[in-house]
Amino acid sequence: MKKILFLASLLSIVFALAAAAEPVNDMPGLSRFKLANGLEIYAYRDAAPLARIQIVFRTGAISQGPENAGLFRLYEHVLFGGPAAHPGSAKVKAALASMGASGWNGGTDAERVDYWIALPSSEIARALVFLADTLVSPVLDPGDLEAEKEVVAGEIRARSADPDSIYEAALDRRLFPKYPWTRDPTGSEKAVRSATVASLESLAATWFVPNNAAVFVGGDIDPEAFRAAVQTAFGGWAAGPDPWAKGPPRNPRPGVSRPTWVVYPDPAMPEGTGMIEARYRGPDLAFDPASSYAADLWSSLVSPPDGRFKAALEANVPKLGGEDGIAACYVSQRDGGWVSISSYFIVDPALPAVDRARAFKERERAFEITSMKVDPSYFSAGDYEAARKRILDERALATGEAEGLIDALAFWWAAASVDYFAGYPAALASTGPREVSAFLDTYIMRNLEVVALKMNPADYEREKRSFDASGFDTIGPSNAFWWQK
Repeated sequence: MKKILFLASLLSIVFALAAAAEPVNDMPGLSRFKLANGLEIYAYRDAAPLARIQIVFRTGAISQGPENAGLFRLYEHVLFGGPAAHPGSAKVKAALASMGASGWNGGTDAERVDYWIALPSSEIARALVFLADTLVSPVLDPGDLEAEKEVVAGEIRARSADPDSIYEAALDRRLFPKYPWTRDPTGSEKAVRSATVASLESLAATWFVPNNAAVFVGGDIDPEAFRAAVQTAFGGWAAGPDPWAKGPPRNPRPGVSRPTWVVYPDPAMPEGTGMIEARYRGPDLAFDPASSYAADLWSSLVSPPDGRFKAALEANVPKLGGEDGIAACYVSQRDGGWVSISSYFIVDPALPAVDRARAFKERERAFEITSMKVDPSYFSAGDYEAARKRILDERALATGEAEGLIDALAFWWAAASVDYFAGYPAALASTGPREVSAFLDTYIMRNLEVVALKMNPADYEREKRSFDASGFDTIGPSNAFWWQK
C-alpha cells in the first residue's frame, strides 16, 4: 500500500512538472506556467537574437512602513552587489560578462522590485542559476550592508535636493496623507541607517518568496525548455506565507479632505514661466480596474492640441503657454493611481498667479469636465476612435520588441495582472462615453484635488504676499518629504 501511494505521489509530481503551457488569451507566442512553490513563469518566443530574463516581486514602497521605508531599495542594492555564489560587485560583473550579458540591472519602485539580464539565449540556464544563487539563499555580509547604506543614503540626499523630487514628494504627502511612505521607494535616511542583516533577512522572508514572484523571458527560446530550466534553478525554493493575505496599509480614496493649495519656488523653472497643476486621486488597479480603461481613454481624448478641451482652457484662462503646454494624464498604479491636469503659463504681475490658479481649476472642473459629462457632442464618435487608436499605437511602439514587451509584462503583473495587459485592447474597445462619464463623476467631480503652482524663486518672491494671504502652503526642500516634520 505504501509503495502504491509513493508511486502515485511521484507520478503527480512528474505530471505537474510536465504540464503543458497554459496560453495567455489574446497574446500569441506567450506561454504561462506555474511551479508547485507558486513561482509564475511567462515565456515569450520570437526571433530576437538576445533574450531578456526578468524576475519580479510584487512589493516595494507599497509594502513598507515609516520604520523601514527604504529597506526594499537597500536590499536590492545589497543583493546585486553580493550574491552567495558570486560575492562582490566585481565578481558579479565578471560572472555576467562570462555569460555574454549585454546589460543587467535591478530596480525598486512603488509597487515592484525586479532584476533583469539581457544575454544570448544559449546562456539562459546559467543566468537562471545565477539569479537563484542571488535570491534564494543570499548571504548578507555586514560590511557590504554598511557600504550600501552609504550608497542609498546618498540617493536620499540627492533626491531631497532635486527640484522634481521635492515637488512630487510634496504632492504625494498631500494626495496620500495617511501613508505617504508607500509612494517613496528611496525612504528615509534614518530607517536605512538603522537596517541590520536581521531586518533585511526578515524582509526577504516575508516578501521575497516564490509565491510573490514571477519570471519572464523573451527571445529565441523554447518555452518548455525555459520552464524546465526555471524548475531546476528555483524548484527547491520554499514558498512562504502569502504576504498579501492581510496586505500592507491601503491608501484610501479620496486622499484630499479639504481644498489644498501649494506653491513651489522651483529653481529649475525659468524666470517668467510658471506651471499650474490640479492633481486628483485616481482609480486603483487593485480595486477598480474597470475605471482605469476610462481614465486612459479620457486622457487620450483630451490630448490633441487642437481639441475642444485645450482650446477652451487657452481661451478662458489668461496667458497660458499655448495648447502644447496643456497636459492631462492618468498614472496607473495597483494602489496609488492619480490623475493630473496641468498647464504652463506666462508670469505677469498684472495677473496674479493665485488668480490664475483659481481660474484654471474652475475652468477645467466646473466648465469643461461638467460639459464632458452632460454634453454628448463634447467628443464625437470619431474622437473616441482616434483616442483608442493613439493608445494602442503607443502600446505597440513600446512593446514591439521582446525587451519592451517583457518589461511591460513585468510591470503589469505587479500592478494588476498579465491578463489585464493581455485583455486591455478588448476592454478599451468596449469603453465609451458612459464609462468616461462615470470615471469623471467619481474621480474628479466628487473628488477634491491638490492645486499646485511652480514658479521661479524670483517670480515667487514678487507674489509672495498674495500666496500667504490666499492660504497657499509654500513647499521646499525642508518640508516636502513625509519624513520631515
